[in-house]
Amino acid sequence: MPSLLRLFFLCLTLVVPDIAQAASATVIGYHRFDGHRSSMSMPMDVFEAHLKYLKENANVLSMDEFAGYIARGESFPPRTVVITIDDGWSSVMQAFELLKKYDLPFTLFLPMAYMANPASKASLSAADIEKLKAWPKVTFADHSFSHSTRLQVSKHGSRDAYLAFLRSDLSASRKRFFEIFGSYPKYYAYPYGHGNDVFGELLAQNGYQLMFVTGYRPFDGNVNPRAIPRLGGHAVSVQKLKEIVETY
Repeated sequence: MPSLLRLFFLCLTLVVPDIAQAASATVIGYHRFDGHRSSMSMPMDVFEAHLKYLKENANVLSMDEFAGYIARGESFPPRTVVITIDDGWSSVMQAFELLKKYDLPFTLFLPMAYMANPASKASLSAADIEKLKAWPKVTFADHSFSHSTRLQVSKHGSRDAYLAFLRSDLSASRKRFFEIFGSYPKYYAYPYGHGNDVFGELLAQNGYQLMFVTGYRPFDGNVNPRAIPRLGGHAVSVQKLKEIVETY
């Protein structure tokens, strides 16, 4: 009888699903935080409410941690979230203070032509970037050099012309990124939220591990790592964020 009981409980462990892990993760993308009249501007009180909810209820991973789960083919912890911010506006520094307050990792996708550029007053300055570099929970990533609409294939008359522009922009971005950060980027967010096979292949050839688009679905095993969707944080209430995180 004891042997039969042991066999019974062993069978239970084989058929009961592992509820400690999750198949999907939610990547959130933010942009501005300065009250700028933009559809992508995020009120600071709502942003803080997002962070408070995530700190208390989610597993917020750094980009490297997120990439590690994907590379290993492992399921994510339940309620996994990755926080990203695009465009490198100077108002990132306001968000930075709150991210430090809640001790949450985040990734900055930066258009490198404007970073630490005295002529770009609305973007992160050299002093801002040094402050960000001093905090260990920031990941710096690529968002092109020019952030030009010409990064879209429809702006070119031929595939060769398009590819030549992509190569030029990518080379300039990587060069500037290395000048500022002393390393090359591993992650890329497509400007305007749209990539394609030509663009993705070029990025992969240059060592980029993950690439991001816009979208309102979670990342799971069915999503191409060259086109990972991100939820637009500026368009989401705290209640909606809660529903999304707790559903997936």
